[in-house]
Amino acid sequence: MRGAEANAYAAGLYELALEVKKVPSFQKEMKKVLSLFRENPELLETLASYSLPEESLNNLVDKLFGDYENKEIPAFLKLLMMKHEIIHFEIIASSFNKLANDYSGIKEGIVYSAEKLTESEIKKIEKSIGDRLGSKVELENHVDHRLIGGVKVYVDDKVFDGTILGKVERLRSTLLKTDGGKI
Repeated sequence: MRGAEANAYAAGLYELALEVKKVPSFQKEMKKVLSLFRENPELLETLASYSLPEESLNNLVDKLFGDYENKEIPAFLKLLMMKHEIIHFEIIASSFNKLANDYSGIKEGIVYSAEKLTESEIKKIEKSIGDRLGSKVELENHVDHRLIGGVKVYVDDKVFDGTILGKVERLRSTLLKTDGGKI
């Protein structure tokens, strides 16, 4: 699937969410679906299967997502299955999420850390960065063991580097500038 096709599906769902005035609710449920697919990749493969009858796949979607507040989400998943595009759900969900975040004034970013952060730690970092940027921020944690300690945050085109590795690199750079390049 090309990005334009994924964007078209996402835009269609976004327009529907706008129409029914439920953008944040749709976003929350799309994130739940994405999380389920990430935790159970075999489920996504099953829903993308050409060998299973459409009725069986629709029944599976109803069973898994039928209790969602927004009935449009299971219907959207069925549409993606019928068009054989469900395998690209992550790309579509990401595009939808960007549209929903723009609507809500939320900036997304990534926080890199040497160890996995707790939800509480992520929330504190989101608040701190959000205060600096004057916007609500949502961060996804990625672990990078090379960082030794601290965190590095990317939001939009800005980088906030509070890692030990970053501090060592800045110290090295400063020493090279002040000592004529000799260490």
